[in-house]
Amino acid sequence: MRASPVRDPAGEIVAVFGIARDITQRKTIEHALNESELRFRTLIETIPQQVWTADRDGGITYVNQRALDFFKVPKESIYGEGWEQLIHTDDLPEARRRWQLSIATGDPCEVEFRMRRADGEYRWHIASALPLRDQNGQILQWFGTNTDISFSKKNSIALQNSERSLAAAQATAKIGSWQRDFVENTAVWSAEMYRIFGFDPKQRPPLVEQVIARVHPDDQAQFKQMYDVYLHGQKRCQLDFRYPKENGEVLWIEAKSEPLFDQTGKVIALTGTAQDISDRKRIEQDLATSRKLLAECQAIAQIGGWEIDLRTRKLTWTEETYRIHDTTPAEFDPTIDAGISYFLPESKTKLLAALERATEAGEAYDLELEKFTVKGRKISIRTTCNVTMHEGKAIRLTGIFQDITEQKLSQIALKNAYSELERSNGMLEHIAHYDALTHLPNRVLLADRMQQAMHQCQRRGNSLAVAFLDLDGFKTVNDLHGHSMGDELLITVAGRLRAALREGDTLARIGGDEFVAILTDLEQSKDCEPVLSRLLSAASEPLTLHHVDLQVSASIGVTIYPQDGVDAEQLLRHADQAMYLSKQAGKNCFHLFDIAQDAAIKVQRDDLTQIQQAFLRREFVLFYQPKVNMRTGEVFGAEALIRWQHPTKGLLSPANFLPAVENHLFSIELGEWVIATALAQMMQWRALGLDISVSVNVGALQLQQADFTQRLQTQLAAYPKSLISKLELEILESSALDDIDQVSQVIQTCQSMGIAFALDDFGTGYSSLRYLKRLPARILKIDQSFVRDMLEDEGDLTIIQGVIGLATAFHRCVIAEGVETTAHGRKLLSIGCEKAQGYGIARPMPAADIPDWVKNWRTDFL
Repeated sequence: MRASPVRDPAGEIVAVFGIARDITQRKTIEHALNESELRFRTLIETIPQQVWTADRDGGITYVNQRALDFFKVPKESIYGEGWEQLIHTDDLPEARRRWQLSIATGDPCEVEFRMRRADGEYRWHIASALPLRDQNGQILQWFGTNTDISFSKKNSIALQNSERSLAAAQATAKIGSWQRDFVENTAVWSAEMYRIFGFDPKQRPPLVEQVIARVHPDDQAQFKQMYDVYLHGQKRCQLDFRYPKENGEVLWIEAKSEPLFDQTGKVIALTGTAQDISDRKRIEQDLATSRKLLAECQAIAQIGGWEIDLRTRKLTWTEETYRIHDTTPAEFDPTIDAGISYFLPESKTKLLAALERATEAGEAYDLELEKFTVKGRKISIRTTCNVTMHEGKAIRLTGIFQDITEQKLSQIALKNAYSELERSNGMLEHIAHYDALTHLPNRVLLADRMQQAMHQCQRRGNSLAVAFLDLDGFKTVNDLHGHSMGDELLITVAGRLRAALREGDTLARIGGDEFVAILTDLEQSKDCEPVLSRLLSAASEPLTLHHVDLQVSASIGVTIYPQDGVDAEQLLRHADQAMYLSKQAGKNCFHLFDIAQDAAIKVQRDDLTQIQQAFLRREFVLFYQPKVNMRTGEVFGAEALIRWQHPTKGLLSPANFLPAVENHLFSIELGEWVIATALAQMMQWRALGLDISVSVNVGALQLQQADFTQRLQTQLAAYPKSLISKLELEILESSALDDIDQVSQVIQTCQSMGIAFALDDFGTGYSSLRYLKRLPARILKIDQSFVRDMLEDEGDLTIIQGVIGLATAFHRCVIAEGVETTAHGRKLLSIGCEKAQGYGIARPMPAADIPDWVKNWRTDFL
């Protein structure tokens, strides 16, 4: 009901009018709305989720009771931006970024983060927010929920860790797993499956046909047969096959599959594994080889094996054991009782007692016994036993059977022989220390005598000589007249040699026609010479045996102790070396071992080893000395010169190491390295715009190889012809003359390839017109020894003028080495030599310095 007053002009109320209206329906609606809001609020307050609202700018305006109970904080502290204090500091930046992005774009927001609850524990939550809009699409507020997902997050992390652990375990065991779902028509491969078979894990699992195509050809038929069984999926499958990889390695793979059935027994999926068993296969192969080798060794050594399983009392023999007992597995079934029955009574008693101790106390044994074979042959055997224990009880006996019948007979025979020797008044000692033919001391007694004589020298301060004698012509006597005549000759000559020695000297025969004499108490080295002369005379004296006139001689090598300060064995070796030199000198003479020369050889050998190791460590470098035209100022080339960058001695010149390798095959390897390094450097200079020729020195041994040109052509194959034409090879005049025909052919072949040749140090060899004509080298290099003294020595100047004249006559180019001053250069220009190199122009320098030097070079010779 509504009432309205009526007023007069003075404002006084004069009347009241009213209207009455029925509002029952409106009241009913308002009541329903109030109840609905009450129910909604009740629902919001009681649902498990944490519910909240925010204004359009993202400030929290409301949180339900569930949130307040969870966090135990006043709701006022959450309003606005207060919610950020509850989020883990590590997660806050991302949560804030995602929330601001949704506010800016109006897109729904969903983000995971950890929030701190009342007890201080951080729990994982997922927050979702949706915008509420007006009719114009403007955001009025945000409605959101938080849900505790810690349990599912924990399970997810556990699942990920489990998957990683499984993948790691599969990788360690080299086992991949797979599954084929027939219902969904899908396949799944583990990471290790992809690795084993070499497929891209980013792609879907390959078809079985793709795998079959890569299987080793010899195993494909068997693999396809297994695949047919696999398709039916009614039973388990297993197959070992070879699988070549792209890098050439061949794997052995063991594949297994297992069917999975539904409740009706229908196959719905297959699951399986593939394992890389390459290592196991190699071990099995090695084991098979070892077993085969063991069997062969047992057969050679006549050793068989046996085993008794005490739980089953089963006796097992190896193949060689059957052979020792004259039987085969088809003829005889070994049992414990049957095996023991063949032993002789005394041996059987010993064996039974030993077996009892082994079984009861785990005691091993090693016995020599007598028994009969299955065929009745009496034999002596050695049998051993080892015991395998388990929980303090013997469970297995293993051992060997060795037929020692022949050894026993030999021992008996040897024992009888020793008894006979002992009865023969010390003949055993004689046999051990004296030669049976000549009765001279043998090698054993010689070693003892040498040690005594060396000790005596040390005490007395004098010397001794070790003379190694080898008879010249003895083999001819043996070949023409037989070994019996040869033995008689040795006996006669041995007597004469012994008679030629002094009292206190020793003569020994060490084998064949070789003798060693120890000459003691020498005051000086030459004191042995009269004795050596007598030995030569005694050996060469003619003799007649069985009406046959014979004559031999001796070649003797001698070394003197303690001047040759080595041990006894080395003294013999040095004397032996000297003996070979006396044979080379014409025989029937003696030669004294040269200690200094031997030491020099050892030093050279040590130097060579150090140089080879330096080469492997890449300590060698090339320096380059420019070559110039002194008249025009052109830098037309450079000579490559090797240096050793020694780690402790610094930069070494060739004179410090090349002599040690000059006549060794290593010089070839080093020479080829120089050529390869120079070619590579020429390419680098050309890339910088510097295009000059480079000359490389080639040693005699390298040049005279039969395949020198072929090896050089292989080195040049990677370079363009325009670069090859800039390569020059320098050879010494003296090395070229060793085999002029071969060297001439090499030069002609290389020139056809575009390579120029230079004769280095020209003028120091023969320098004849005939040789110069036959050697088609384009360049003659005047040796620096002539250039250095040309200003003072008229002879050297005349030689240089002669070389220049020869070069002009034969249309050769000439270049002077060793130009050390401006005066040298001007003199050379005045007599017609324009090209030169030397310290007066530039010293050899690293390759990196050459380009700048060329840019700054200015001639001072004009």
